[in-house]
Amino acid sequence: MKLNAIRIFTVIAISLLIGCSSDPLIVDVSDQNVDLNLKRMDQELSIDLGSAKEAKELNDKLLAEYGILYELYITRFLEEGSAHDPMIGEYLVRRSKTDPLMIEVLPKIQSQFSDFSKYKAEIEEGLKHCKYYFPDTSLPDNIVTFFSYFNAPAMVVNNDLCISIEMYLGPENESVKKLPVQDFPQFFKNKLDEKYLVGNAIKAWLLERFYLHTGNEFLDKVVAAGKIMYLMDAMLPEVSEGIKMGYSEEEILWAKTNEVMVWEQMVVQEILYSKDDVLEASWINDGPNTKGLPAESPSKMGVWMGWQMVKDFMASNPETTLTELVNEPNAKRILKHYDSKN
Repeated sequence: MKLNAIRIFTVIAISLLIGCSSDPLIVDVSDQNVDLNLKRMDQELSIDLGSAKEAKELNDKLLAEYGILYELYITRFLEEGSAHDPMIGEYLVRRSKTDPLMIEVLPKIQSQFSDFSKYKAEIEEGLKHCKYYFPDTSLPDNIVTFFSYFNAPAMVVNNDLCISIEMYLGPENESVKKLPVQDFPQFFKNKLDEKYLVGNAIKAWLLERFYLHTGNEFLDKVVAAGKIMYLMDAMLPEVSEGIKMGYSEEEILWAKTNEVMVWEQMVVQEILYSKDDVLEASWINDGPNTKGLPAESPSKMGVWMGWQMVKDFMASNPETTLTELVNEPNAKRILKHYDSKN
């Protein structure tokens, strides 16, 4: 009897510990209702278009249904002029018969992602957190999957959260391997992994709704990017840092191990208060690495450092709400709390 009592007490104690997480971003969102409509533009595209007349009819149907997104598909991704061109049917038929990328990739994404329900549920779970923290902020009208010719992982168009699903076929996919390296370098292919899909979608929504920098110094930009990453922590509290950053495990290890060195380089190179726009491309945008740091560094180390600054700020100011964080205009105030672990 005593042994059973001890076991019961242990189970209760463990349950209480799990239920009382010390992480302030672990919250109960079970009462938040988010059920978005899913629209599959990629499933409505076809390489079996029939006649130019039939292709024109499909074009007009998709243009009416998807508007700006479909226009982007025709104009920017296919580079076929305008979806309103009277000759668009002929252009699409020719393209469907001669374009190897369309012929090979479109059927693959339609097959591999025929069931999108798992990703939809995970995106909605993240957006429940958004609704919890920002109850007055609108959510997407729809989730739309589309085909961007490997141009756009996710973006917001007319309040729709649009996800280009060929960007998640996987780096080992034969179609991905065959992409010409001069246009699609290996660092780019490495990130075409379905594990990044939900994180990229949530990040696209957060960037659209909450990205703001009030100054033009490099510090303003890295702190603004760091705020988005902290919001990612709040929206996807159970997701790893690597998924949120788009880093491999090796890149995460490098970023953590070399944080002090990176901070020292930011100081030595005197970039924190620089207004040189080139720094954004070097330190914030994606690439093979971060220019100005060792060749083995991952890209976007400016984003990583901004994230650490915001984390330290929030740890030092636990009463600060996410709304107050987003609206904090003074990047230097946030930097003041940063501890480079030196």
